[in-house]
Amino acid sequence: MKKILLFSLLGLFLFYSSCKKEDAKGEATITMDFDFVYGDAPFIINQVYSYPLAYDLKIEALKLYVSNIKLIEDNGAVKELSSVVFVDSDMLTNAITAVIPEGNYTKIEFSIGVPQNLNGTDNPDFDAALYSPTSPLSLSNGMYWTWNTGYRFVLLDGRVNTNPSVDTDFETLLSIHTGKDYSFRTRSMNINVNAIKDASLSLVMKFDVEAFLAGANDVIDIAFDNQSHGTNESLANRMSDNVISSIVIE
Repeated sequence: MKKILLFSLLGLFLFYSSCKKEDAKGEATITMDFDFVYGDAPFIINQVYSYPLAYDLKIEALKLYVSNIKLIEDNGAVKELSSVVFVDSDMLTNAITAVIPEGNYTKIEFSIGVPQNLNGTDNPDFDAALYSPTSPLSLSNGMYWTWNTGYRFVLLDGRVNTNPSVDTDFETLLSIHTGKDYSFRTRSMNINVNAIKDASLSLVMKFDVEAFLAGANDVIDIAFDNQSHGTNESLANRMSDNVISSIVIE
């Protein structure tokens, strides 16, 4: 009787071990690059571009935060790639790399901005100075509003020539900084990523800078609407809507 029980237990153990091996998933590596274009052209800081309202535009600084990046399998399983990423258009490369389980990933979800739990706006003990220089939330990135106790989500600074047929003077300052919770935006997009064991995969999140201001549904007249620093909620929301809509995943 003891032998029968022993063999039964051994059989159950072997069966369980076999199932665990079958259930175990391999892993793949995925790299996500963040890239900037201006319409159909590469985006370059300080280059002069034509704006749809017959203006000339040059962007002198463009930085932003992408957060809560998640890949979602066809069975609903979720893999978080990063909680927050600092992206600077003036850097040669902006990329993150993560290890993901094997699977067929059909959706990506992400946000533009810093999540409320990391932004400190409602936390009197929050101190952005505690982040190391290598952290995406470091003060060294120039994205923290000290006076406003919170992070900028998108920082866009530049100049506008409203009469390029007359002169070459970029007489109008453009400075739109979003950063309050009302400007936080989230989007879900369909993708087709088949991750198999030991594969090296890549995705590109592409931002169309022209569409930040001249969106498909809202073209901002930057000769007049050109300043927002946590006070012009209407303009901040208009650009936030344009930014999230401008993104393409490749």
